[in-house]
Amino acid sequence: MNIIEIIKRRESCRTFNQIFLNPSDKKVLEDFISENRDLIGEEEIDLTIIEKKDSNKRMELNYGMVQGHNTYLLGTTKSSIDSRVHYGYLMEKVVLKATEIDISTCWIGYFDDTYFNEIIIEKGFEIPSIVILGYPKHKQTNLDKLLRFAANASKRINWERLFFNYNSKSPLKPNLIQEYSDSLEMVRLAPSSGNTQPWRIFFNDITQEFHFFKKPISKRYEEKGLHDIDLGIALSHFELTSLYNNLSGSWIKYIQDKIDSIDDLQYIITWKCK
Repeated sequence: MNIIEIIKRRESCRTFNQIFLNPSDKKVLEDFISENRDLIGEEEIDLTIIEKKDSNKRMELNYGMVQGHNTYLLGTTKSSIDSRVHYGYLMEKVVLKATEIDISTCWIGYFDDTYFNEIIIEKGFEIPSIVILGYPKHKQTNLDKLLRFAANASKRINWERLFFNYNSKSPLKPNLIQEYSDSLEMVRLAPSSGNTQPWRIFFNDITQEFHFFKKPISKRYEEKGLHDIDLGIALSHFELTSLYNNLSGSWIKYIQDKIDSIDDLQYIITWKCK
């Protein structure tokens, strides 16, 4: 699949048709989940699709007016930064697969986790976020999607405020990292809580490594762990786009004293280019 086009095509749906996924579509996603379980670390995260058939009980969502939802993607993970990052990384891959087969999605960070009584939440674990799956009530035209993408792209933070040279700490110029310009641009376009884009990436041209840092933007989102989910989404976009462009690499987590301390940023992980 052309991951760049899929990332650009994906949008947050607010109004769903109150029908369940077609069995064939659901099977495609379930097979994809089963075949794409590899995480950055050794932790195991089991994702599942849950359909709520009881129309008398509705879950209130603190995310604008989301209507017609009855199918959800979710799982549990440890209540830690790294685990939430891994969760976002894995979930976004499923979101993009859903987009490929014309299933609409909506990331939700604030919700009632007791609504999902099918899931056992062990001590020290949580459901960090969920994704609504379904079909949009009003199908948009290609022109609508293009205009929406252009508008959303214009709301994103500029390149020079997100990507930097690790050694000089100066803004990273696209022409100096041309091979990875698509990867970084797809990170820039990634969805995030409140469109805060809490990631900052520093490229070390000596070691050929991209260091990913978290920049807390919203105290509310940071306390809820949503910025960690956002970082996971960004990692997913970076990796998928790089691999699509035949740029191989691997994720490495350095111990803290091996990475420069940079202002109020928190080191998360490193992509080692091959």
